[in-house]
Amino acid sequence: MTPDTPDIRNDGKPEEPVILSDFRPPEAHHSVVLVADDNGLVRNLVGLLMQHDGHFILSAADGSEGLDLSRQYPGTIDLVITDMEMPRMNGAELCGHLLEERPGIKVLVMSIADEGEILSQNVTLPFLHKPFDGKALRAKVRTILAAPRRLPDLTNLLSELHSELKQIDHEIHSVAQSTIRKSRSGPRAVTDDGDAAS
Repeated sequence: MTPDTPDIRNDGKPEEPVILSDFRPPEAHHSVVLVADDNGLVRNLVGLLMQHDGHFILSAADGSEGLDLSRQYPGTIDLVITDMEMPRMNGAELCGHLLEERPGIKVLVMSIADEGEILSQNVTLPFLHKPFDGKALRAKVRTILAAPRRLPDLTNLLSELHSELKQIDHEIHSVAQSTIRKSRSGPRAVTDDGDAAS
């Protein structure tokens, strides 16, 4: 879905598309920003502001659509700006998938809930409270994009790999023990007089 794709209301009827002009100067460095929000007005406004600052926009109506867009997009996505409360897949779930599938992607979550309520859901990501003005959004985005890209924690990755290897080893051991038990409990040999051999 692109910024000029028609919105779909809950009743399935398309709204008139909102055309977002490309304000990007040809010499600008373009970050790619994925915007996910089920509110078409907010989504288009955020996209317009980001385009005005020279960013290339991918636009999605919910988390599931945002994840599909990410998986289809072949290049780097520098930042995802997402609402927290969306149908099908919420913002926290979307960010979880993107951080796993695109290590180093930066995140900004938006919500009408206050930051304390968001933190109570164990979501510790850059946050922007709704409603916001364009100046606040653009300043927040500039700060996030200027920060060093976070790389995956190698220690955590090694720890997870070690746990997975231990689980695989445990499963192999269980299969081996099961095979041994079955071989020991198999049919015993029968002697000529019909008695089972001891």
